[in-house]
Amino acid sequence: MAKSRTHLVITTLLTSQLLWAQSWLDYDQALSPHSWLRTSNAAALTTYQPTDSSERLLADARLSLSTEHGHLAAPHEAPHSWQANADARSIFRISRRTVLRGGIKYRNMWGNDIAGSVWIDPERMPFDITEVTDTTHGKIALESYELNGEVGVHAGHGWSLGSRLGYTTASYTKRKDPRHTNSLMLMDISAGATWNTNHITLGANYLLQRSTEAVQFRTFGRTDRIYHYLIDQGAYFGREEQTDGKGYVNSDYEKPLLDMRHGLALQGGYSREPWSVVVEWEWAHRHGHYGLESPSLLDLNRHHGDEWHLRSWWQHNRGNAIHRLTVTWNHEDLKDYERTYRIVTDEGITQIIYYDDRELSQRQKDDIGLTYDAQWNIHRHLATWQFHADIHHRLRTITASLYPYYRWQQTHFTELTLTGQRNWLMDNDHTWSVGLLAGWGNGGGTPMSDGAYALADNETSYPLAHTAPLMRQYEWLTASRVRTGITVRWSMPLVRQTRLYAQCDYHFTSANDIHYLHDNHRHTATVALGCMF
Repeated sequence: MAKSRTHLVITTLLTSQLLWAQSWLDYDQALSPHSWLRTSNAAALTTYQPTDSSERLLADARLSLSTEHGHLAAPHEAPHSWQANADARSIFRISRRTVLRGGIKYRNMWGNDIAGSVWIDPERMPFDITEVTDTTHGKIALESYELNGEVGVHAGHGWSLGSRLGYTTASYTKRKDPRHTNSLMLMDISAGATWNTNHITLGANYLLQRSTEAVQFRTFGRTDRIYHYLIDQGAYFGREEQTDGKGYVNSDYEKPLLDMRHGLALQGGYSREPWSVVVEWEWAHRHGHYGLESPSLLDLNRHHGDEWHLRSWWQHNRGNAIHRLTVTWNHEDLKDYERTYRIVTDEGITQIIYYDDRELSQRQKDDIGLTYDAQWNIHRHLATWQFHADIHHRLRTITASLYPYYRWQQTHFTELTLTGQRNWLMDNDHTWSVGLLAGWGNGGGTPMSDGAYALADNETSYPLAHTAPLMRQYEWLTASRVRTGITVRWSMPLVRQTRLYAQCDYHFTSANDIHYLHDNHRHTATVALGCMF
């Protein structure tokens, strides 16, 4: 009798552990119904309500290795690259009043045959510094760390408070003359509040982002050779500088590009089962400079601009099926100015006198997106069928000036992506998933339209023409292309709430009517191993 009771106790414990492990099967699926978690307001974390005690803590950690090959890529991307990643993320309702969310990411990327922009991400920058010759291609290496954390707390009477802190640091190196070494530091801070009744939720939060990317130019090989960089104001229009000069690419000291963003976001939502809608509007003003604000060192460049973002989610959730429509609009208006100055030395004291700034470029970007997601037959946060349709339209306009000349460029691109996925839950609590992707994109525009604001005198030279890199960039932005992809995923339970999973992804992109890029395709493959707990 005692032996039977012992067996019963052991069986009960094992069954309870198995049920705990089976409670949820996919991290992203478990958070999918919570639209407020997609907003920038950390106070909205309090809207996360676990369906049972096993979902108070959701966590996902994984290691992955990916590789990309092909010249159908942005000018600053390597045609052949490899990347190793390690990341972890989690959300935890630690009490009735408090919810935490955070993550950590590590990235190590290396590539070959690149000689483009000196910046880690030139799309974020007000101007570019780039090599325009194909004879200085070399190896690059990028290493980055990212840490972020959020907390949301119920304050009572329908009020919730929240804050977020994110920190990113990165180093980037090109290992062939002319060389450069970059160091990036980015701080992202937000604080906000929400107020809700039974059906209505309102929120607001303040946003602050500070990034500094410092670049040091070097030459380790032949000292008698002079290299050239293009100070690109957009569409490969600007002036060239030599590595032995004293301007933007001066190798005497490290020069930082500082960018500050201050912003405000407002949210509103209405829910009445099974319908819910959330709308978020965000505005941010950015400003900064390139160089050092010092009495003896040059501050070369200034920029300022505004960004607007509108995001909305309409969702229909009946528990075993979710339909969601997402609408996004992003707009950026950015102006870049070059500082004019004179260096004066009086009685052995050197002083820099600044005059009026000169406008060099104006950039406008618009990105409009419409996304539809559908999930059917959801069981333990795993949908048997998933469907995703996404259409995006991007418009970019650049006016670059080098008085009295200017260049105007406008590009547009529309892309449609369709994804379908089938998931199987096996009798042994293993899961299998197979996803297929198909995409199409097409664009156009004007690669360059040059002119003059006024008649130039005989001493004013026309900016140098760099047609080949300009047209390669234009083809990358606008060329018609098709995409295909496949994803295979497998997972199994380990102990308690831990599941092990493995995933493989492969994507192929092919473009039509390519004349300037070295080839018309891009291969991307990723393998990942992770666990959810």
